[in-house]
Amino acid sequence: MFIGTGTSITSIPNAVMRLKNIKGGPEFSAFLTDLRNFLKTLETAPQCLMELEQQAYYVINEYSDKETRDNLDAARKRVIKYLEEIMTGCPADDQLLTVLENYYLFLESLLEHPPHKRGGIQKEQLSGLKIQNEYDVQHLLYAYLKPLYPLARAEVSEDTGYGTVRTDIFLDSDHVIEVKCTRRSMPQKKLIEEMEADMVHYHAEHIYFFIYDKEKMIENPQLLCNIYENKVKGKQIHIIIHQPKIL
Repeated sequence: MFIGTGTSITSIPNAVMRLKNIKGGPEFSAFLTDLRNFLKTLETAPQCLMELEQQAYYVINEYSDKETRDNLDAARKRVIKYLEEIMTGCPADDQLLTVLENYYLFLESLLEHPPHKRGGIQKEQLSGLKIQNEYDVQHLLYAYLKPLYPLARAEVSEDTGYGTVRTDIFLDSDHVIEVKCTRRSMPQKKLIEEMEADMVHYHAEHIYFFIYDKEKMIENPQLLCNIYENKVKGKQIHIIIHQPKIL
């Protein structure tokens, strides 16, 4: 009888490799237990776990071992495809850019649209929620992204070989988001210097600079994007600038 060993899975690629070698039903069941435990350590959304269960389900035919094996093999292949989609299809670059560019629609819906009169949340409570600095931006942006990218993590440290840098929002090893929020004491030159340093230090292939220009100090956002996107060889730089209307 095959017995699971807790969560021996160390990464999604490791899970895919292990899954490709699974043959029998008990081994598959033990693997799914390990996989659930691993995904929970990544704070995976319940919806993602439910989708996994749907992909892993297969019918056991008590009258036909061959049909049961075929059903198991089909379920195994579905789970492999699902995990590979997590690795390669999420986040899709174009989709992520669209999500980040639409962030202000989230803020408008949350903070500027009056809540239902019969609800417990009052307009006065929402009007008291103000973005003061980049920690506030990061908190709201992380909450906005988490349902779409269940494996996202906040403030992940990375060893660059020379020192340690901390990623504001880590989506996967190739996609990271650095959050900036302008302030009166920060000249545009300082903002650009911080961005240039981050472009060099992060190992990720895709670096997204999410700039909440609270003070509206960036006079020509499009020009800034044109100059600094694709600035570092071997990396894709994306710059998303939001200048608030009310907050």
